[in-house]
Amino acid sequence: MIPLYSNSQIRALDSFAINQLRVPGIVLMENAAIGISQTILSKFPHIKSVGIICGKGNNGGDGFAVARHLSNSGLKVKVIYLGDPQSMSEDCRTNFEICLNLSQQRNNLELIQFSGIKQLRELKNSDLIIDAILGSGFSGSLKEPISLIVTELNKLKAKKAAIDVPTGLNAETGYGDLIFKSDLTITLGEFKKGLFVGKGYENCGEIVLCEIGVGRDFFENELTNTFLFEPEDAYQYLPKRGKRINKYSAGKVLTIAGSFQYPGAAVLTAGAALYSGAGASVLAIPGSIKKFVHKKMTELVVQTYGDDDSKYLTPEDYKALSTKINWADVVALGPGIGRDEKTIEFVHKFLRKKEYNAAVIDADALFALKEILSEADLKKCILTPHHGEFSVLINQPVDEIEKNIFEIGSEFVKKYQTTLVLKGAPTVTFTKDGGIIINSSGNNGLAKFGSGDVLTGMIAGFFSQTKNLTESALLSVYLHGLSADLLLRRKTEFGIIASDLMKNIPATLNFITRSFEN
Repeated sequence: MIPLYSNSQIRALDSFAINQLRVPGIVLMENAAIGISQTILSKFPHIKSVGIICGKGNNGGDGFAVARHLSNSGLKVKVIYLGDPQSMSEDCRTNFEICLNLSQQRNNLELIQFSGIKQLRELKNSDLIIDAILGSGFSGSLKEPISLIVTELNKLKAKKAAIDVPTGLNAETGYGDLIFKSDLTITLGEFKKGLFVGKGYENCGEIVLCEIGVGRDFFENELTNTFLFEPEDAYQYLPKRGKRINKYSAGKVLTIAGSFQYPGAAVLTAGAALYSGAGASVLAIPGSIKKFVHKKMTELVVQTYGDDDSKYLTPEDYKALSTKINWADVVALGPGIGRDEKTIEFVHKFLRKKEYNAAVIDADALFALKEILSEADLKKCILTPHHGEFSVLINQPVDEIEKNIFEIGSEFVKKYQTTLVLKGAPTVTFTKDGGIIINSSGNNGLAKFGSGDVLTGMIAGFFSQTKNLTESALLSVYLHGLSADLLLRRKTEFGIIASDLMKNIPATLNFITRSFEN
């Protein structure tokens, strides 16, 4: 896993370099500028002209230094800078003055002091726009004129790159009201956690790390609880299958899902458990949808409850399912069961009795959980809400969750000692030991009905084999996204549906295995 750091830790790196290693700040800025320039030339090899917007702080100083290096490489560079040079930080002003002197000798370097939004028209013909306005220290909302500048820059059709952090993004939380929309973010020192979630995920584009020339010694002693999940991690977490396993030792899953209104959710969840390697997948459904399920997937063992007219779960159905609840390594509960009052009572009974070995709680079961959350024992559970479901569960607006996703998610798992898979773009998993793991796979083809049902089945299927709550959650989330990514080889995001994801699980497992064993 790739460690992700806080703003305070990144600032501490600068302090360590300057105060202990005795590296002057201007040298750090020069090292960064060289790396940034090389990255830009590598990522955009065909550009001829560049526009750079520089602020008054050290982020602006990086921008001036980058302007010099790109000018040295023969590109036509136009810099618009904010504020009077006397208001710039010392290192920023030094690089400004170097650029100013060079601009008087060169035809390919021009500096313009910002005085109004109309000046941004000077950049409309640039091949690349570089944001060097604020950097990583920003929090809150952008004020004029910077808010107006970012709005106008986002309208330009040129490719865009951001130095360190796109202007307007809080690098600590991944939130911002108005953010420079970048195709490439070249972040300095180390990866910052806010780049990979929420508005950071949406606005950063490709993220590349640029070191500042002091090595990684500082971070050897810096602890973090936030990580980015990698393909290597998925490979390490794959279940190990012995030669003599049988269908029961390979993992037993009971799925309690589906209703007369939502029969497909049952097939997707129980089917995904089988495709993920579980040896025995039993699906508990109301009698009214038995024929539908058998037509869709013959490999599933079906246990009905109620009679042929039963359409949804009731508390009375618990007795018929109790033996299988005890039998299963894990129960997947919730997809498509509906929100009838009787169904909610069943969920309450299931959670209060605690006769399950482990449970994945999703969808309508999460809605039912809200009423008994304060008393629920969720230690053996994995909860898989999307942001809307989590908002209902904890009675906080989605906006507030997105602004403070790390804090709110961590507080929840600490309070309930559970595993939380907070589905989104990207999905973030919060573990009992305080870990925060951000997923790195997936695309917007996952934004479809049934996609979450497949994920629930995968988590249950992998847990039945590994018996590890954290590993099964992280592995499933990654492979779920990777399945969607691999489908792009023959489909578009528009055409991916949940059953595609489910049926592509074996090929996804094969892809991961071959990637690291060949």
